[in-house]
Amino acid sequence: MPYVARITLRPVKGLDGVAVESARVGAGGALENDRRWRLVDADRRELVPHVVPLLAGVRSTVDLAGRSITLWIGGDGTGAGPPARVDSFPLRPGPDGPCPWLSRTLGIGVHLEERPDGGYPDDPDAPGPTVASTASLEEVARWFSLPPDLVRRRLGPGLEIDDCAAFWEDTLACPASRPSVRGDGGDDPWGTSAPPPEPRSFVVGGTAFSAVGVRPLLDVDALDPATGRPIEHFREIFEAWRRRSARVDVDASQWGGRFRLAATTVGDGRGGEVRVGDRIVPVAHLV
Repeated sequence: MPYVARITLRPVKGLDGVAVESARVGAGGALENDRRWRLVDADRRELVPHVVPLLAGVRSTVDLAGRSITLWIGGDGTGAGPPARVDSFPLRPGPDGPCPWLSRTLGIGVHLEERPDGGYPDDPDAPGPTVASTASLEEVARWFSLPPDLVRRRLGPGLEIDDCAAFWEDTLACPASRPSVRGDGGDDPWGTSAPPPEPRSFVVGGTAFSAVGVRPLLDVDALDPATGRPIEHFREIFEAWRRRSARVDVDASQWGGRFRLAATTVGDGRGGEVRVGDRIVPVAHLV
């Protein structure tokens, strides 16, 4: 049965994630401390790698207990290789925090904002963790001859699920209809006129979520996680392999392209907690 193999929080939106053994879940589904902080410019424009490409070369680790952040750039200036210098700061606004270092590195005034309750989700309509299988990450890594850990760093979900096939998470967000079955003289409830099935709800441990969709990737996701440089024809190759890997139990007709990875989610309004090792069980789906 599928289970949670890894939980990754990204405390500062746009920077590296940190693996944790457990996380509290808010009413909307957001994991506590995930995207709790964000970087903005003087006009409060959010600074993330697809807006400021230089940010893709910044490496980071966050000590959540100590509320501190460590930042560095690799010796080659891309984030790869031995760091030229490592600096640590309290995770707070002002001159003692990381903003002066980031301002110098990015060449733009950087400010730090915090929202303890719910953070700054990429999709306000799907504030829960993204979900993808370990097999999905390994499959994408195979397509581009990359180490799975590098793919995980760039594309890794909030909840990584093991003991399931590649792209199993698509069946949560976009389940396909049952084969046509006609009853005793009645209308076919699964015929072409029927609406597509709703995304599935599922329980992780004792915490309930609903899938919303499959996350569209961005151009910045085509950067090599080790060097920060573009991978040639990344999007075309990715989409071609996604089509070849299509599952018969997934309806991708509304995707508008295959440049997508990981199910997006929302909570059930009650919150809870998720832990590494928790089983993940769909609870409202077609059998």
